[in-house]
Amino acid sequence: MPRAVGAAALALATCIGALCAVPTAATAAAPPPGGEATIASPPSTSEPNLILRGAGKGVLLSDRYTRGSLSWWSTDGRQIPAECGVLAWLGDEVACDGTELKIRDYATGATESVPRRENRAWAAAFSPTQVLAHEKDADGRYVLHLLGRANEPRKDVPVTGAGALGSYAVLASDARGALVEYWGAGPEGKHRHGLLDYATATLKELPEVPGGGATYNHVGLGAKWIAMVRSNEAVMVSRTDPAVVRTVPIGTYPERVLPVGDWLIADTGDRDDPVVTAYPIDGGAPRPVLERLDGQLVLGADGGAYGLSTIKGSTRWAVHRISADAQGALRVQEALAVPPRPADRRSIAIAQGDLSALHVDNTEFVLGYRTSVAGPPSITEAPVWRCERSASDPLCPEAAGRFGGNAATGDGRIVGMSADPAGCSTPCSVTVHIRDARTGGSQRTVKLPGAVRNPGIVSSSGRYLLVGAETEGVPRKLVLDIDAGKVLDIKPAPAAGLWGSLLWQPEGDKGVVAATDLRTGQVVRHVDLGSACRPYELQANGDWFYSTCAADGAGAAAYHVPTRRRIPLPFVAERPLGQVRLGDGYVVQDDAGLNLYNLRSGQPVKEYQVQQYVAGYGLDWSVDRFGGRPAHLDQGETIHVVGVTGAASPLGVIDQNVPGTLDAKTAGSRQARWWLSKPVASWRLTARNKASGITTVVRSGGETRGAIDLVWDGKDQAGRVVMNGAYEWTLLAVPADGQGARLKATGPVTLTGARPPAGRGRP
Repeated sequence: MPRAVGAAALALATCIGALCAVPTAATAAAPPPGGEATIASPPSTSEPNLILRGAGKGVLLSDRYTRGSLSWWSTDGRQIPAECGVLAWLGDEVACDGTELKIRDYATGATESVPRRENRAWAAAFSPTQVLAHEKDADGRYVLHLLGRANEPRKDVPVTGAGALGSYAVLASDARGALVEYWGAGPEGKHRHGLLDYATATLKELPEVPGGGATYNHVGLGAKWIAMVRSNEAVMVSRTDPAVVRTVPIGTYPERVLPVGDWLIADTGDRDDPVVTAYPIDGGAPRPVLERLDGQLVLGADGGAYGLSTIKGSTRWAVHRISADAQGALRVQEALAVPPRPADRRSIAIAQGDLSALHVDNTEFVLGYRTSVAGPPSITEAPVWRCERSASDPLCPEAAGRFGGNAATGDGRIVGMSADPAGCSTPCSVTVHIRDARTGGSQRTVKLPGAVRNPGIVSSSGRYLLVGAETEGVPRKLVLDIDAGKVLDIKPAPAAGLWGSLLWQPEGDKGVVAATDLRTGQVVRHVDLGSACRPYELQANGDWFYSTCAADGAGAAAYHVPTRRRIPLPFVAERPLGQVRLGDGYVVQDDAGLNLYNLRSGQPVKEYQVQQYVAGYGLDWSVDRFGGRPAHLDQGETIHVVGVTGAASPLGVIDQNVPGTLDAKTAGSRQARWWLSKPVASWRLTARNKASGITTVVRSGGETRGAIDLVWDGKDQAGRVVMNGAYEWTLLAVPADGQGARLKATGPVTLTGARPPAGRGRP
C-alpha cells in the first residue's frame, strides 16, 4: 500500500491549474542560506490518491487520506476546493452543512442558502429544487421532509408512502430521487428498500430480494433501473414500474454495480484481473469496459457511469464515462485526465554526495542520484543507476529498505536489513544486505549471530558497520566487516561511534573517549570532550563528536577537536534516542519535523527548519557524513538536499588497506585501497625507490567519491615495468569542494616479482 499522505501531497501530485490551492504539509521557515536542490519522485503507475464522488460538467474528487478535502475539477484545468463541511453532492453542486445549508454550483459559480426549518435535520441528499431532511416524532421515529430551494415554491413537503421510520440511510441519489434503505417503526420493524421520488414526495417500497441479507452493501441507482446484488447475480428493478424485475447473472460477487441504460456495469474483477464488465440486462454476452477501477462507480448528472480507472493496455489514469447512445450501444470516453501521483518513496540514504531512494509502485525499485559537492546544491534530474525487484534480482530493495534502518557506507555501497520472520516482533534471524550502488552492482549478505530483537543500523563507514540489537533481552552492539563478510570479535560499549577504521567509545567516568583501530584492535587515540559525564550516546564524524549525558538526551553537546570547543545544543530533554545525527560541522534533529544546526562558527545556529505535517508520517531523512549535506523527503515524495554554510573539514584518509609487500606476480597481493573523508577532484599515487630516489607515477585519476581503489601490477602508469625494491608510496589528492589543503598520505611498500634491482642478473 502507498504511504498515506496529507493534503499537500495530493495537491502537489495532482495540481493542474493556476487556481489549484496547495495546503501546507511540510514547510521550511525560510530558504536555507546554503541553498537547496530538489528532485521530484517519478510518476506512479498505481492509482492516484483520489476518490471519485460525483460528475457533472466537471468532476468531484476527494483525497483518499484527508477527510473533507473535496475539490471540483473542471476540464479546462481549474481545481477548486470545497472549503466547508460537505454533506452531499449532486453533479457540480456541493451542499455544505451548517445552521443553513449552503449549496454551490462549481460549474456556474452560483451559490444558494436553504434555511433550516424548526425541528428539521439535513439528510445526505438533495435535488435541483429540494433538499431532503427529517424530523423525529414524539416516539423518536423519523419522518422525512423535502424542503424547497429558492426555485421551488413548496418549502416543506412531508414524504408519504412509508410512514414513520425506525431508522434510514440514503444509499444513492440523483436529480430525480434517492434510493433509501429503511427499517419500519417498532422493535419488529421490517427492513426495506424504497425509491424516494422528489416530484411526488413519495417513498415507494421496492420488491424484497430473497437472500439479500439485512442490508445491501452493493446497490446501484440508474436512470432506468435499480440494481441490488445477491450473491452472484443482480436483481434489476425498473425505476418507473417496480413490478418489472430482471435477474442478471454476473458469475461472481461484484464490488460495485451501476445501471446505465439497459446495461449493468459491474466491477467483478480482482487484483489479478481488475476488469469492469458491462452485462446486457435482457441477456447477451458481457463485454469488458474498464480496467483497474479505483473506488466507486458514480452516476453522473447525464445518466452515465463514471469511474476512476485505466483502459485496456494503458497505465494512464483518468475519470472515464460509460454511456449508452440512442441505439443502446455502450460508449467509453475519457472525461478528465488525472495526473499521476508521485511514486511512493520509502527511504533515502546519502554519502559522498551520492543519494539512493527506495521507491514502491507496482514493484520495489531503488534509484540513485548524484548531487554536487561544490558550490550551491544541485542534483541530477535523471537517476544515474537503478535496480528493480525481479526474478533475476529478488533482493534489489533490501539494501535500501526501512526495516532496521538503511545507510550509505561512503564507498559506493548501501546497506539495509531483512528479518525472518518478517518484522522481527519475536526473536528473529537478521540478514544484512550490502549492495554496490551502481547499475548491475553486486549484492552480498552477512548474517547477525543468533536470534535477535529490535535490530538497527547505528552507523556505517566504508568497510565497517555498527549495528545494535537485543539478545535475550540485553541490548548490545556489533561491528561487522562487510568486506570480509563477518562479525568482528570486538564488543563495543553501549555508547559507541564509528568513523573510518576507528571505533570510538567512552573511557572512564568523565567525557574522555578512546578510539580503537578495528584493523589491529589497539587503542590509538584519546579525546576529552570537555564534559563532566560519561557519554550515554556518542557519534563521531572526523574531528566532530556528538554526545549526551543521559537516556533523556540531557547534556547534548557537540565537540570540535581542532578548536577544543564544546558546543551545548538547545535540545529539549526527555526525548527518544536516535533523533539527532551528526554531519561534518552540523547536526540535524528530528523533533516533529527537522532542525538543522550549523556548528562551524562555534555556536549552534539554526539554519533550516522543516515543520512536519502533523497528520502525516514522519519525514524520512539522511545525513551525508562525508563532507556532504543532509537530505530529506517531504510529504509530496520530493527529495530536498540542503546546503550548509561555512567551511567543511579538511580532506583525509579515514581507513586504508595497503599491503606491506606487493608481489607483482600474485594477484591477491596487488590490491590497495584508501577510504576518503570526502570526494576528491583528482588524485595521483607515486612510488619513490628508497635506493635510487627515483619517483614513479603509479596511477592517477579524476573525480572520485568514497575510495581510491587500484591494483598495482608492478608497472607505472605508462605500462613500464618498475624495478623490485623498497618504496615509499605517496597519495596526493585535491578536495572536490575546494576547501582545505591538498591531501598527502605516505607509507612504505616493498615490490617483488617485477624487475630485479639494476646491476644484478636474472637467476
